[in-house]
Amino acid sequence: MNELKSILVPIDGSVHSEHAMREAAYLAGLSKAKVVVLYVIDLNTAVSAFERLSLNAYIPEDIDQQGKKVLEKAKQTIGDVSGTEYILKIGDPAKMILKYSKECKADLIVMGSRGLGAIKQIIMGSVSQYLVTHADCPVLTVR
Repeated sequence: MNELKSILVPIDGSVHSEHAMREAAYLAGLSKAKVVVLYVIDLNTAVSAFERLSLNAYIPEDIDQQGKKVLEKAKQTIGDVSGTEYILKIGDPAKMILKYSKECKADLIVMGSRGLGAIKQIIMGSVSQYLVTHADCPVLTVR
């Protein structure tokens, strides 16, 4: 593996993604790499939730606020790792993570082996599996 300069950590708020953040922080400490924590709001999930609730009870800004809460929790999980960036994107998680890994020139992607969507994983395949087969850099999955 080449020298680590940038480690991308896609998160979804699950316990597995917390473990991935801790592993990435550890690796960053060893290599002096920058950590980029990425949370992707899955618009398909958000729209489904939106359709189930009335317009008065759920407004689109809530989607953005939920993402910010997940990133704030990530900041508490990692602690003070210098140079850590926290990014919020909207889109298909697998495709957005892949796209962003290229944009930030990630040398390594560290992610949870399972996320919050177990049923979706069975039907559509996991995000981690997609990245393992499509990413330009190594992908470390953490349990």
